[in-house]
Amino acid sequence: MRGIEALALALRRSADCWYAVPGYPVSELAAATGALLTTNEKVALEYALGDSLAGRRAAVIVKHVGLNACADPLVHATAQGLRAGVVVVVGDDVRPVGSDVTGDSRYYGEVAQVPVLEPYGEVIAPAIEAAFEASETFSRVAIVRVTPDLLDADVPEIHAPRSDRRGNLVDPGLTMAGRAQVSDQGTRAMFAWSRSSPLNRISGGTVGAGPVKEVSSRAVTVYPPPASPDLLADTREIGRPFLAEHRYITPPEVAGEPERFSSRGYSRTFCRDCPFHPAFAILRDRGMQAICDAGCTILAMNPPYRIGIAT
Repeated sequence: MRGIEALALALRRSADCWYAVPGYPVSELAAATGALLTTNEKVALEYALGDSLAGRRAAVIVKHVGLNACADPLVHATAQGLRAGVVVVVGDDVRPVGSDVTGDSRYYGEVAQVPVLEPYGEVIAPAIEAAFEASETFSRVAIVRVTPDLLDADVPEIHAPRSDRRGNLVDPGLTMAGRAQVSDQGTRAMFAWSRSSPLNRISGGTVGAGPVKEVSSRAVTVYPPPASPDLLADTREIGRPFLAEHRYITPPEVAGEPERFSSRGYSRTFCRDCPFHPAFAILRDRGMQAICDAGCTILAMNPPYRIGIAT
């Protein structure tokens, strides 16, 4: 079967909901999964994050330029956390054929501190399931990078058993600095996950990422680095030499306990004469949870209301 078909089957098995913004090279993949088409890519990811909060796994399918529109919620979700897994499948038009510009979506792994996987034909289904499991383990979005070389390739039909886990939302007692510390702890654990992933086959020689040929080793968990720097010195990649460039990156240093409002001694809240106090009080008294969007509403996450499930 073609890579598109194998990828669509894997997404149908591992996810509960699917969203997409079509565009080369992922238009056919979006149709094959039956994904709901959304207004734009940011909306698609926000829908997926909403599903995650409700306990449903969700996949988002976009092309490389569309991932740029996802940057805000993608980065924010790393600090916020999630429950069920969210995976963004990004089609990189590396030549480009149907795009104004080329791009390499793997760099968003470093920007958003999220796991990035780039499968080859024989591990499409296991890589998709591993991406969802990583999203739930580290409570952040995971990215799967695909290229036309994989989507159009002949690949074997391989199934992967689904194994749902449960992520965590950030502790509401943490300050923003404390949230950043917890995010760094998760990022540090991601480095160990990448090094130990059974998807990688790294034993020396030229390391290939994605569906490249004539290599002696394979890297699938391309961010964080899947092996020591010396083993990633010689790589064969589609697009930029991402693995080779990032082989010296090390986990963040995490010192001390995450800062809490209780240890800091104060938390911010609304102005005394804020006209929305009655509305927030109703939500609190009825036990209703809300998404606290940008602006002062974010303060509803703090005492005395604590009505926000996420920001």
